[in-house]
Amino acid sequence: MKKILVGCFFFSFVSCFEVTETLNHASNDSGSYSLVVDFSNSWLKTKSAILLKEVDGVSIPSEAEIKSKLAKFRSEAAKIKGTSNVSTSYDFSAYIFKVNFSYDSIATLNAVLNAIDKKSTLVHFKKNGSKIERIASYPLPKNLIKNDDKKEDLQNASLTAVYSFENQVTTVENPKSKISKSKKTVFLKQNIWNVLQNSKIMNNSISFD
Repeated sequence: MKKILVGCFFFSFVSCFEVTETLNHASNDSGSYSLVVDFSNSWLKTKSAILLKEVDGVSIPSEAEIKSKLAKFRSEAAKIKGTSNVSTSYDFSAYIFKVNFSYDSIATLNAVLNAIDKKSTLVHFKKNGSKIERIASYPLPKNLIKNDDKKEDLQNASLTAVYSFENQVTTVENPKSKISKSKKTVFLKQNIWNVLQNSKIMNNSISFD
């Protein structure tokens, strides 16, 4: 189910969208993860793309096909050992799509993220001593950066990572990161154009007390 992020079908046609990745990670390496693709600020363009069924030679899935893809992902992810509370949701009035699940280990977290893109066997998160490392890889259509006319729109679109932990964070390696006042949450936000140019700008290494 490559690119189950249904929003990927619309990135070529709309502007002003947001992708938010949220991680709540416990000290025993279990936790929960969510991914939200939000086109609410471009809902009319998104709806138009679905109604057209094809734009610039790219097939656009119908609402029924999007529901089917999300249901298939939900079914396959739930079969992965150590996974629980798998859910997906969609709002076709605002065009917001969500994926949520809980995991019992970092290995399980990586396995479910790889289920989002079945051709992927990547390590997305890694425990390295007292550090948690994020090796960013998002199933975004890289061909978008071939067209400079998309640059302004994609610079207005954003990808945000919000990672929360039980223990206090002492240091982060990504200079664009911000640490909350509680020192238990790390925020990182980049525009989509820059992420497509170099996904490593979403990488991070987070150390704890």
